[in-house]
Amino acid sequence: MDLTLSNFDILLDFWGSTDGLKMSFSGNQWFVLPDILSFLDKKGIKAYIETIPPGLVRRRAEGEKIKVGNLEISFKPEIVSLPTSLLQGLKIKKSKEYVENTMVIVYKEGLKVKDWCDLNNLSRVAIPNPETEGIGQIFKEIYTEVCGNYENLASKVYFTKVHHREIPYMLSSGSINAGVVWKTEALYWKFNYIEPEKNKVGKLAFALLENASEQAEIVFNLLFSDEVKSIYEKYGFKWVG
Repeated sequence: MDLTLSNFDILLDFWGSTDGLKMSFSGNQWFVLPDILSFLDKKGIKAYIETIPPGLVRRRAEGEKIKVGNLEISFKPEIVSLPTSLLQGLKIKKSKEYVENTMVIVYKEGLKVKDWCDLNNLSRVAIPNPETEGIGQIFKEIYTEVCGNYENLASKVYFTKVHHREIPYMLSSGSINAGVVWKTEALYWKFNYIEPEKNKVGKLAFALLENASEQAEIVFNLLFSDEVKSIYEKYGFKWVG
């Protein structure tokens, strides 16, 4: 699993202390991590958290290593954050949903966008990869339901490679005119965005893996505390835990 990607310092997605509790989170939560780590630190808990696309989190939960440039990360996480559908078949002790999110279209100033189907008529569009990103699969479903021919759209847009940071970066740098992201990302970056009326909700669950330690059990429960709820709500997530 090679996460090396040109133009991106993906070490930004490796947080905390490598001798702490190991966790792997779906990547769209990366801006929440400083607050989560600070919360755990106040509880006397050191943690390492990686924020990567959920398809890759699933592979990490199954024991696969990560390669970033010349660095190889071989240890297995004890707690993961994944879309509920991606927990199927994993060896876990327990799991529980905690937040949900909706998709939006972000676009450059002056562009007129009303719904998903407008993406087919725009130039320089980027969409998340359904092979690696949960939002990519959900977007594929809603676009097919509302607009029809997803393959036609897919033939003329940019797909993210492995990384959830790509679309915000590309819009900020002017290399695309529009893209699909989670609403929380649009809020964080202060992008222009439209939330189409016909939409789908993405939900995330924390899961305690079979290899989890006693400390991981403690942290799993802490992740459903009022303090963590407040952190997620501060960044625009809808708490369902």
